[in-house]
Amino acid sequence: MNLPNPKADQHIYLERSELLEIEQKIRVQRHVERYALLRQFAKGVVCDAACGCGYGSYLLSTNPDVKSTIGVDSNSDIIDFASKEYESEKVKFYQADISEWVSPKKIDMLISVETIEHIADKYTLSKFCDRNGIDHAILTYPSKKTTHYNPYHLYDFKLQDILDVFSGFTCYRHFNWEYEFDVVFLIRNPYTH
Repeated sequence: MNLPNPKADQHIYLERSELLEIEQKIRVQRHVERYALLRQFAKGVVCDAACGCGYGSYLLSTNPDVKSTIGVDSNSDIIDFASKEYESEKVKFYQADISEWVSPKKIDMLISVETIEHIADKYTLSKFCDRNGIDHAILTYPSKKTTHYNPYHLYDFKLQDILDVFSGFTCYRHFNWEYEFDVVFLIRNPYTH
């Protein structure tokens, strides 16, 4: 009779390259999950600010309540990729600096997934909303300290920090997703128009 060796199941042997590959797949999957989560709240003309290579903009556009999605990013290489891979009748991409860009059409909602902590001027997204007449924003940001190990993160935000940056808006919903990131839903105060 062949009994299982209890020691064999006690440890998982992974080579470093396997470990790093698995970790990278988890990080990508989690980022896709963020957009899949936010898709249910998207409606009208949605702008995905700092859209990267476009998969999130495309996912947002699959909600039937979304008329169209605009993806904006300053990196021309990833906008070229996004345009080839994800542009459609419902999805359009623009290579532009969000600190200056003005949309050619009215935007109903800004969705920005883990962007605000990367921008030197933390008011860039609120100014973007003001400049483009956007009254509704949904933002995500890391809910834990990350600046000490991620060189691309310039800030560690708490909810009050976001409310201070978006002082012309009211938070109508806020939640933490699996101790990893916060989601903040903001609507413009009617008297700030």
